[in-house]
Amino acid sequence: MSGVQYIFSETASRDIEEHLGKYLKASRSHCVLLLAKSGHLIHQSGFTGTFNVQSIAALVGGIFNSTQALARLVGEEKFRVMFLEGKAWNVYFTLVSHHFILANLFDKNTVVGLVRSAAAEAEVKLEPLLAGAVVADFVSSQSEEPPAAAEGRPLREEPSLPDFNQAVEDALSKLFS
Repeated sequence: MSGVQYIFSETASRDIEEHLGKYLKASRSHCVLLLAKSGHLIHQSGFTGTFNVQSIAALVGGIFNSTQALARLVGEEKFRVMFLEGKAWNVYFTLVSHHFILANLFDKNTVVGLVRSAAAEAEVKLEPLLAGAVVADFVSSQSEEPPAAAEGRPLREEPSLPDFNQAVEDALSKLFS
């Protein structure tokens, strides 16, 4: 099992919100989400109406992670960008700073090329902020402790996060029931 621990300073959070707001306007989207690859929603900009943003974040995380297995099957290291097109709504998401997903919801009045271009610009701005927030990236094997803790170095504490696998299962159950 792999794990990423991240901590955002107040300044970084404010800067991320500012960049997400700019991305929202530049892409002409209704809503922009920044989430961890686990599906944990970190920041949101814009309005989604009646959409459940927590469920969307959990499902995007699940879709992204399952698609990475597909990438390996076809000989790719990973897929960085995904686009889902519906009758009324579209979802575009991209990997940022190896550990985060930038997703947005937009309707048919927005051209996907505009979203793609704005996402590339947003990624450049967000990359250093997000990379600076990662405090641990580890793969647990025999030891339950992250490498820094196992080597005796202190590791900054992070509050425990809710079980997002359960959130994904709940969201899928609601969609298909």
